[in-house]
Amino acid sequence: MLATIYIMAFLAAFCLAMAILKTLDKKGEVQERLEMVARAGHGAERKERQRLSLADLFRKVSTIFAASSFTEKMQIQLLQAGIPLKGEEFITLWLGIALASPLVAYLLTFNIPLTFLLFLLGVGGPRFYLLHKKNEKLKKLNEQLGDALVIMANALRAGFGFQQAMDTVRKELPPPIANEFEWTLREINLGSTTEEALLHMTERVKSDDLDMIVTAILIQRQVGGNLAQILDNISRTIRERTRIKGQIKTLTAQGRLSGIIIGLLPVGLIFLLLIINPGYMNTMLESPLGFYLLGAGAISELIGLLIINKIVNIDF
Repeated sequence: MLATIYIMAFLAAFCLAMAILKTLDKKGEVQERLEMVARAGHGAERKERQRLSLADLFRKVSTIFAASSFTEKMQIQLLQAGIPLKGEEFITLWLGIALASPLVAYLLTFNIPLTFLLFLLGVGGPRFYLLHKKNEKLKKLNEQLGDALVIMANALRAGFGFQQAMDTVRKELPPPIANEFEWTLREINLGSTTEEALLHMTERVKSDDLDMIVTAILIQRQVGGNLAQILDNISRTIRERTRIKGQIKTLTAQGRLSGIIIGLLPVGLIFLLLIINPGYMNTMLESPLGFYLLGAGAISELIGLLIINKIVNIDF
């Protein structure tokens, strides 16, 4: 029974976040408006007004964080992750999840340790999701760079200009690299120089391979040379780096899996104990010695994770 209550509390907070995200979905909003016009029903109009009022309320609350420097940094990370949210909107959702899930759990169970654990998960969960999406997009973009360079080199040999070669990449390849090239071309069309637009792209993406490509292009534009041949050479280098990265990832898979298990096992065990038998942890939480032991365990686990991460992450 208690496990069902805890799961319902977490699902309530999750559904609240998903509902707010859905209100920001422009495509869904347009679709519902078209359906409202087609049906011409008063009930659909009332639903649309309620939906708009919820979205307006969320945006008004989000404006509280709009002027913060942290919001600007968060906006850059959202762009790098490809998440279609403003910085203040993501912060509002973050706070909502971090505060709503433990509050609902406490009101239903009055279990303070579980409430604190859900608060920690609410604080770290959105941040982990952001970093995961950012790394996922960066990985996919790096995999597309080799094909993009081949397309650009062939376009240059065919007589196209540099911007036309970039536009060819935008048309031929899927996101995320198509979106980045489109953004860069839009900056150039709005008055930025090619050098500035390329540097802005490297600042957005934060990819070592892309930095190497842009540096080679900028040098070629200053001193001259066969850009198509340069891009072919860089393409071969990137493909070889990708092959080596794949081999290293395979060889270090066991160590990375050990780090994940070491990191998640204690947290998962505590979570299960709080659900199955909440009173089991009272001894650890009510005595000073218990706090010292929990702190020592957390520090030891963190040190182990750092050591494993240092071993399996190889710079080359």
